[in-house]
Amino acid sequence: GRWSLLAHILTEFPAVAQAQNEEGQTVLHKIAAGRPKTRRATELLRLIHSQGGNLEAQDTSGQKAYNLGDQIFRAQACEIWGLVPDLFADPEVWFDYWDANKDGHLSPEELVPALAAAYQVGELGRQWIESYVNTHYREMAALDPNALLTKSAFLGNEGLLHKLQSSEEFISLRGQEDSPGKKMPALFKTEGRKKPTEADKEAVKKFSKALEDLRAKHGWNRAGNAAPSHARLLEVSGPFPGGDSDPEHRMKAARQMLAWSFAKTTARSGKEWMHGFKIQFTGDDAGIDHGGLTKRWVQEVGHALWGSEDFFDTKASGSFFKPDSTTDMRIHAFHVKAESLYRWVGRFLAYSLYQGCVLDCALSPWALRWLMRVSETQAALPPILAAVAGDWQREGEDSRIATISGRVLLSHADENGLPPQIALQVSESGDALQADFDGESLTASLAGGRLRWSDGDVWVRCIDCPIPRHAALPVWDDSSQGDDQLLEDLATMDPAFANSLWRVRYEMPDEDLQWLTFSYAGRELVPGGDDIEVSPENKAEYVRLCCKAALLYSSQKALQAFSDGFFDSFLQAFSMVRRLTFLLGDAQISDVQIEKLEQVLVPDGLVPKHLKDTKELQTSLAWLFKIIRRGDSKFRSRLLEFWTGSERLPLGGVEAIEPKPRLQVMISQEKPLFSANFMWEVQLPNNSWSAYSPEISGSLNNTLEAGLRMLELQVGRNMYVIDIRAKVQVNRRTGDRRKVRRRKIDMAADDRTEMAVVKRIESWPATRLPEGHTCGNELWIPLCDSEEDLEKILYTAVMNFEAGFAMAE
Repeated sequence: GRWSLLAHILTEFPAVAQAQNEEGQTVLHKIAAGRPKTRRATELLRLIHSQGGNLEAQDTSGQKAYNLGDQIFRAQACEIWGLVPDLFADPEVWFDYWDANKDGHLSPEELVPALAAAYQVGELGRQWIESYVNTHYREMAALDPNALLTKSAFLGNEGLLHKLQSSEEFISLRGQEDSPGKKMPALFKTEGRKKPTEADKEAVKKFSKALEDLRAKHGWNRAGNAAPSHARLLEVSGPFPGGDSDPEHRMKAARQMLAWSFAKTTARSGKEWMHGFKIQFTGDDAGIDHGGLTKRWVQEVGHALWGSEDFFDTKASGSFFKPDSTTDMRIHAFHVKAESLYRWVGRFLAYSLYQGCVLDCALSPWALRWLMRVSETQAALPPILAAVAGDWQREGEDSRIATISGRVLLSHADENGLPPQIALQVSESGDALQADFDGESLTASLAGGRLRWSDGDVWVRCIDCPIPRHAALPVWDDSSQGDDQLLEDLATMDPAFANSLWRVRYEMPDEDLQWLTFSYAGRELVPGGDDIEVSPENKAEYVRLCCKAALLYSSQKALQAFSDGFFDSFLQAFSMVRRLTFLLGDAQISDVQIEKLEQVLVPDGLVPKHLKDTKELQTSLAWLFKIIRRGDSKFRSRLLEFWTGSERLPLGGVEAIEPKPRLQVMISQEKPLFSANFMWEVQLPNNSWSAYSPEISGSLNNTLEAGLRMLELQVGRNMYVIDIRAKVQVNRRTGDRRKVRRRKIDMAADDRTEMAVVKRIESWPATRLPEGHTCGNELWIPLCDSEEDLEKILYTAVMNFEAGFAMAE
């Protein structure tokens, strides 16, 4: 074939290896574009290299053969010419280059010099990398002695490279290297990957206090208590009982729950959301909502929103809103406007935080940083700018001419390119606006719902566009510092694109800029942008426009609707925290957190309180934590969800969980405690009172003494739940609710029962599965005969709790 012929020509005429045709192309250009089979290409490249072939030669259009070739060609060229690939430009080629043994993985001896060369670190940085790599290998070996650092394990989303670049210690070390003034790519500064500082934690404490005060203002007591009487009943379809055992059916049930929730609450004002909802699932799983049902509701609705790509697109750093071209969405069985759904999502996320529910929100960190940017801009906004926010059109015309958002006017007069941003100024009197249009300074005043400009132009609001109240467009300084801030913000949504633009701004050779034009994702950044080349003089503007196109304009309406819903009536509390990403919690439950959990439980979280020092309870406690510490990350997350209703820890760790976790070992004395001193009664339909049996009264007294809130009991075919604090009895089968009361009985002290030896509660045999009561963050376990028995039933309950909706209410 032609490649065999080329090999023959090169052998006979070595000068061909260095020759260029009229277009400036060499045989290397032809090989790169022709892509011969790997073995043949290797033979040709070695032959050309031996004859002085120039891999750096450019054709008349400025293209090098290396840039024209595919990954295989670049890897072969790097190996033969002795070039070192760029880790960030060609990560897979870089991996193959440093894989000296070609066995598909990198050993520590290969990886340390590779990373040191890629980051151009000094001796201090090399030592840190060596320590980091060796530590990582020890962790891998502890999990799997045969584990190897393959390409996917190194370059994947959660691979070693990602962990290294998000390490604050490594970032700090790089700042101490020989070139302290050298800029770092935005990829290293991604806020969504940083660990919270003490200042962040303190800010979240203040934020939590503000939420607590806001809840108290609207009648909500501490988490774990019943909803106030004025809270609106929200009845929705129940979750799929089988949980993750059948993903398709779980998603179907979650979608139906989302549809019901949206339909019943989308018209509710922000004030009504603050009054709150009492969640009730239809069907047999209906129960009293002391917070547990709300947690489950939040989790399942979150799963419906972020468990697929129907409502959000997947970006490198998480889910993001659909582009503005998507105007309609289908929820279960009906269609809704995309803006309406995203406004509801904002309220739902804010309400989840308001109720202290931690959810696995898959939103890109930029969506949450956007909220921070909006709150900062909104807080400093003069009243007139808040009053004119929204979409405007000329009086008598139908098309939108401008959008006013915060201190920015976006002109839609020319649909080509991004909408130009025009800065708005406020007059000294505070009742007029000033803006420069193409060098002409105009003023405007708002009167009768019309915006009247000094040149006679009159604008009215677009009829079909809602008025945003909390969606002030963020503004970045038009400076190098502002450009860096834009890149950092972009890195929270698309770190790869941010790093690429950083290289355009600071590293790309001037001769390579000409291959870029002022366009992004098929859209011109400026009118005629497809024909405007990027140059050293305009590259800063190009980077700035690309960042804004990605961050603001692809999903502008969705972002505005989301922030408008999020801040509706919650603005004061949520404006206190600057880094909302940390409010979404931590998915990793470390040994340190397990230790803190044990400290929280001992002694105040042990139930029954009066038996906390008994041998039986202390032995059960010790067994439980041995089992937890042996468990892997999946078991720990499942246990936390089983216990508290959330698989993620809040920012403050275990100490921040409310109500405080409690452990109930199902034991009692041989005789009821003070059972003869108090009698419990239930109100009948004729308003008279009927006494419970002495056994039930004794159980209620023991439950109250133990600090618990609810008691379940079976009478015939009916299962009853008695809420001691609310003093109400609920029939789970019929839903019938009746009042209960506790009445003291006078009797001699000698007749009181005395403390007796501990025994297993009859209704809780050693083989009964543990129960998680998420309303009060309580774990109930039976008194087992051995650690092995407890481990067996605990694993069965924790890994399969959805099958029976065992997270009891």
